[in-house]
Amino acid sequence: MLYRLPQEFHPNPQMQVSHTGKCALAWFRLLRHQDKAEGFLTENTLVFIISGSKHIHLSDEEIIAHAGDLIMLKRGTYFMSAFLTEESTFQGLMLCVHDHILRAFLEEMDDIKKARMNIPMVLPCNDQLINIRNSIIDYMQHPHANTPKLLELKIREILLLLLAGPHRAQVLAFLHHLFDTSSENLTLTIREHLLKPLSLEEYAKICGLSLSAFKREFARLYNAPPKKWINEEKLKHAAYLLQHTSKNVNEVADECGFENTSYFIKQYKARFGDTPKNTQRTKSAIF
Repeated sequence: MLYRLPQEFHPNPQMQVSHTGKCALAWFRLLRHQDKAEGFLTENTLVFIISGSKHIHLSDEEIIAHAGDLIMLKRGTYFMSAFLTEESTFQGLMLCVHDHILRAFLEEMDDIKKARMNIPMVLPCNDQLINIRNSIIDYMQHPHANTPKLLELKIREILLLLLAGPHRAQVLAFLHHLFDTSSENLTLTIREHLLKPLSLEEYAKICGLSLSAFKREFARLYNAPPKKWINEEKLKHAAYLLQHTSKNVNEVADECGFENTSYFIKQYKARFGDTPKNTQRTKSAIF
């Protein structure tokens, strides 16, 4: 099951959730290590690490953010884990920022240039950023009628402070990349998320497009409707796994982005004229 955040934030004694417009903010504590798990960030997100460390497991590297760091995450799927320090909890403040705030902010910037950047990006916080982080938590703990507006101003304040620091060019390039709808970025984004259990609406959002624009651009690039093409690629990968690995049918379905195994079997049989189980038996007979 792929967890979607912030939709699946659930307030509890270890988590406090606030909203400002369509933005969601969560201050949370973990009392034990969080094992590696995959989640889907449906909004571009800022994460302050207050104590402990956060590990982001990419295909070719592992990014580690420590206490006092800020992580900038583009919406998408990530494998993450969290670790506690000795005699401490893990604490973080997560700001899931709606597009309208980021787009309005970028419209005021006229010096966006290409620069080296990492996605995700981890930056150290200076005293001013830490003060803003702490004031956000204070607003969340003591809400009043104007708290939502003040929280939105705090998000903007964070962005302005980041641009006043030594990483201005990289931060601007990162923010600009969030809304890059070029063919190259669209193709890369689709490939990176091809085997994830996402709806077309979610694919469109990751690509920074409306659903209709996404369908139009996809058809132009791949000469096929997105739902049909994506499903075909998932099923081809499933066939490869069934024929060349020892994974069972449930594992193959999950790895190829099918959260419902019965649906996967139905789709597989419609495409290949046989069940996944029979494909495995055929492989065993050949070898």
